[in-house]
Amino acid sequence: MEGFSFENKTVVLMIKVAMLGGAERQALGLADYLSRKFNCNIYLVATHSNKPTKEFKDFAESCGVDKVYYFGEPSLTIRNEFSIFNLKKAIRAIKYIYKIKNEVKIFKPDVIIPFLNTPSKIAALIYKSVNAKVTFWHQLGLDNYTYDWLEKKAIKNVPFIIANAENGLKVFKEYYNIPKEKLFVLPQYVSISKISIDTEKLRIKFKIPKESIVIGMIAHYRNEKLQKLLLQSFSEINTNKNIHLVFLGNKDNSTETSDNYNLIVSLSKSLNCFEKVSFLSGELVEEVLNCLDIGVLVSEIEGTPNVVMEYMLYGLPIIASNHDGCIGLLEESEFLIPNEKVTLTNKLTLLIEDDELRKKESDKNISKIKKYSIDNYISQLTSIINK
Repeated sequence: MEGFSFENKTVVLMIKVAMLGGAERQALGLADYLSRKFNCNIYLVATHSNKPTKEFKDFAESCGVDKVYYFGEPSLTIRNEFSIFNLKKAIRAIKYIYKIKNEVKIFKPDVIIPFLNTPSKIAALIYKSVNAKVTFWHQLGLDNYTYDWLEKKAIKNVPFIIANAENGLKVFKEYYNIPKEKLFVLPQYVSISKISIDTEKLRIKFKIPKESIVIGMIAHYRNEKLQKLLLQSFSEINTNKNIHLVFLGNKDNSTETSDNYNLIVSLSKSLNCFEKVSFLSGELVEEVLNCLDIGVLVSEIEGTPNVVMEYMLYGLPIIASNHDGCIGLLEESEFLIPNEKVTLTNKLTLLIEDDELRKKESDKNISKIKKYSIDNYISQLTSIINK
C-alpha cells in the first residue's frame, strides 16, 4: 500500500443504522469530503437498517448522499460451542456474509471504511473477497464486543485497528493480544461547520429567557449519558444570576431513550427546576449550540466525543467527564471532572459567576479545535494506511 492516495478511489462507507449519531455524522461528512476533494465514488451501506430518521436523511442529502444500501440485518455471532442453536446461527452468518460479499463486490471497492464494531467485523471478513485494497477495524466510542469465533477471526485478519481514543484499544491489547504496530489512535474530525444564527430568535423558539446564562448538554438520552447527574447539580446551584439548562437528544430513537427522557422531565419537577429547563428532541444541533454559554458532557464512557468537539468549535467553555478522549481534546483543563455531583456543581458555579473565565476557556477551546479538521484527519489516515 506504499504510495496510497484516496484520489479517484471507490469507497464503501459502512455504518450500522441510518440515524444521526456521531459515527454517522463522521461517515456522511467523509462521503462529502472524499467525493468533492478526491473525486471518490462513494457507496453508503447500513448494516442494520435502511429506514433513515428525518435528521439523518436531511444531513445525508446536504452531504450529497441520496441512497443508503442495505442487505438485511446480519446474524454474526458464532460461539465456540456445539449446539443446534449455535449451528443455526453459524448457517445464518455464513449466508449473510456470502450475500453481502456478493453485493458489495458489485461496487468494485478500493477501500472499505467501517464505523463501529459490527460494520468493522463485516468489513474485515469480506474485504479480500471483494478485492478491496484495504479496510481496518474502526472502534468509536461506546461499542459492544461479542468475543465470538467470527469476531476473533475478523480481528485476526484485519490489517490494522484504529480507535478514536486510547481506551478504545484496551480490548485489542489485553484480550486479543494484537501487536502494538497494528494499533493506532486517530481522533475523528469535527464534522460540522460553525453557523451563526440569531440567538435571540432561537431562545424564543426554545423558550429560554433572554438574559439567562445557558448551560447545555447535547447527548443521546441513553443510560450511559448522565443527564440526571447534571440536572441534580443544576438544581443545587446557588447564584444571583439567571440560569437555564438545555438538554438535546432524540427521545424517539428507542424505548430506552424515551424512558430516560421522561425520567429527567419527571426528576426536574421533583427538584423544583422544571421551569428552568428545556427538554429538546430532534432539533438541529447547530441551533442549540448557538444558544449555549456553557457546554457539558457527563457520561459513563466515551471515545473521543463529537459533541465536545462541537462545543469547542462554537467557543464554549466545557465541563466534561475525565475520559481519555475528553482529556485528549481538552488537555490540562481544570474542568475535566469525575462523575460526582458536588464537583460538577462547583465547576458550573465557577463558570456562571466569572465572565472572564468563560471567555478564557472559550478562547482556549477555539484554538485547540483547529487541529481536528477533516484535512488533518485524512492526512493522518492516509499515513496510517501507507504504514
